[in-house]
Amino acid sequence: MEEAQLLEGQLLELSEDLIHEMGKRLINYADYVRFRSTCKPLKSMLPKTPNHQLSQVPWLMLPRENVSETRISFLNPLENKKYSLDIPELHGKLFRGSSHGWILAVYGHPELFLINPFTRAQIQLPPLDTFPNVLRYDPDDEDEEYLIVRERTQSIYSQSVDYFRKAYLHKVVLSSSPTSKEYIAMAIYGYFTYLAFCKSGDKKWTQVQPVQNYEDVISHDGKFYALAVGGSIWVGDATSLPKMMRFEPSFRLQLEYKRSFVRMTSGELVIVGRLLEWKRIGWKRYLITTHCRLFKLDQRRLKWSKVISIGDDAFFIGRNNSLSISSQNLPSGWSKNCIYFSDDFTEGGLHEDGIDNGMYDLKNRRIEAMPGYVSDSVAVWPGPIWVVPNPCP
Repeated sequence: MEEAQLLEGQLLELSEDLIHEMGKRLINYADYVRFRSTCKPLKSMLPKTPNHQLSQVPWLMLPRENVSETRISFLNPLENKKYSLDIPELHGKLFRGSSHGWILAVYGHPELFLINPFTRAQIQLPPLDTFPNVLRYDPDDEDEEYLIVRERTQSIYSQSVDYFRKAYLHKVVLSSSPTSKEYIAMAIYGYFTYLAFCKSGDKKWTQVQPVQNYEDVISHDGKFYALAVGGSIWVGDATSLPKMMRFEPSFRLQLEYKRSFVRMTSGELVIVGRLLEWKRIGWKRYLITTHCRLFKLDQRRLKWSKVISIGDDAFFIGRNNSLSISSQNLPSGWSKNCIYFSDDFTEGGLHEDGIDNGMYDLKNRRIEAMPGYVSDSVAVWPGPIWVVPNPCP
């Protein structure tokens, strides 16, 4: 007791600015929690979520070892440890987005929700049957529960719950933490990969205008940056939606490249093109990343230029809101100038094996295993996804 009182007295002598500076230097969230929990003065001075939270290295949410298992493991790169959490709410769900510590889980039935895997808090989003091209949902119409309008042709046809679970939603990102009550969720959806959004409190999803085919979308400081097929960039925020503004002419890449969009720590925009090739593993064939090509936006000349290095940055891409981390925040064993990718490809929307995970070393131009994670299984389910720890309920 005397030691605790002495420590509190010493801490009170420190300035609040110094306390916050000490907190900023604790990159690992677990260390931050331990520091904040030392005594009451620190709890009152430091917020539950560190202000530098989004600069942290994300954790990798790993597949379940057993499909009936409710416990989910996480790989914490900063400690090179795995943590197991019981999250029964995610049983049977597929993951279609991760940002600000929350993931979008989907089962195929209309209900759609965000969940914080570290607190198990949930926030409902407008259901799947409120997307712009969905006409109705009838749970009694087996294997044809959803009636939808085919984009472009305006033909009407039906789809199953299984299709909506696996293939209808491609990715969802958030403008901010949903606990802010002023967040916006942006989704890439449908066969032609259109964009739709909903704001906090909305009852349905609204289509983004103009209608385009999109390959990826990211958010930063409340703005959405969407990469359209062909290479044009569209930007929107709470003041402009449902309209998005184009500010870059298009260009073409080979169709075999799957493209992700990343904002570097310097603010520059980069396209990561992953070359996918069919490879036979066991008795099945899978699309596996074999190479990456990068293009950086030259904002002065308004054109894309091929680049061979991202310098001191490291990219974390997949179904998450793409992240770029400075090398000074990277743990031992994780390298700068590398792209860490988790599987975000669903072949034909029919299955999701999640085996295309790894690291692409831009210096050596080769694919390597993800540090600390090697799957013992040929196929893992669902595919791993990057999650930035967020302890706020």
